Amino acid sequence: MSVVARYNLLVLLLGSIAVYGLWDKTSAIFLTTPNFRNIVGNESVLAVLTLGLLLPLIAGQFDLSVGNVAGLASIISAASYASWSFPLWAGVLVGIAVGGFVGMVNGLIITRLRVDPFITTLGTASIVIGVVEWYTNGLSIVQGVPASLISFGSGNWLGVPSTLYALVLVALVVYYVLDHTPYGRSLNAIGVNRDAARLVGIKVNRAILISFIVSGVGAGIAGVLLLARSGAGNPQVGSSFTLLAIASAFLGATSFRPGRVNVPGTLVAIFFLAVNITGLTFAGVPNYINDLFTGAALVLAVAFATVLSRRRRVRATAGEPTSDPTTA
Repeated sequence: MSVVARYNLLVLLLGSIAVYGLWDKTSAIFLTTPNFRNIVGNESVLAVLTLGLLLPLIAGQFDLSVGNVAGLASIISAASYASWSFPLWAGVLVGIAVGGFVGMVNGLIITRLRVDPFITTLGTASIVIGVVEWYTNGLSIVQGVPASLISFGSGNWLGVPSTLYALVLVALVVYYVLDHTPYGRSLNAIGVNRDAARLVGIKVNRAILISFIVSGVGAGIAGVLLLARSGAGNPQVGSSFTLLAIASAFLGATSFRPGRVNVPGTLVAIFFLAVNITGLTFAGVPNYINDLFTGAALVLAVAFATVLSRRRRVRATAGEPTSDPTTA
């Protein structure tokens, strides 16, 4: 695999930064420390959410509920402080646990009842929206959120947003699990050929169930970070994260390890989309342009990643060596 194919997205990211840094409509504000801190701080929430989503995606499963689950976790965590007077640590754990629980329910329905993951998680997303609307009546929870949590979400440590450290920790864990553990290799084998994975002794249903639980936990962590960043549990946020997470995961699959969703590619994809959306916003383009850009990136990324993945599966079926040693 050529160097250009592996790092094309990184080159595009650096090129985008250069364009907005030189463009007279954006140069005055784009290349500033506050702007980059804002991008990193905000995108850390989306990045944590997307990293959890990678596990079911590698196994060939979709989780369309992650954005809504993150919103639910944010609301429940905020409510635990405002209504139930939980201590800081308990409210954080409640938010994460809610995400893990919804992920477990998704996984059980998919593996035990054999319901299509697309339908299952789409239905779960709708249920979560209803629960949030019922509990909040459409109103944000702004009282009772600990000042220390808000300070963490909006603060900086050693010159960078504090949320970035949470992202780095989650990224390292996900990277290690996917690339250096038997479980990660099992997920990859399931994604390449589910029947073959079962024949070689991989417990497919258990692996898929765990992947959805991890996806839910990732959404729960993202929800808590979202609460820390915004300082309130907002029932209107959440749904928009799902499209961006899926777009980032598939866009990331076109780089670093083309044809396979991966951690470094996903992170670069997230910041590539954020840099361009921020730059276009600074340039004063209509809001719908951002939606067009994200949608076009998703379609092109899925198409390209699907072609690359199909080629990788053909090579694996034919017994040819792949460019990724972890698939062996």
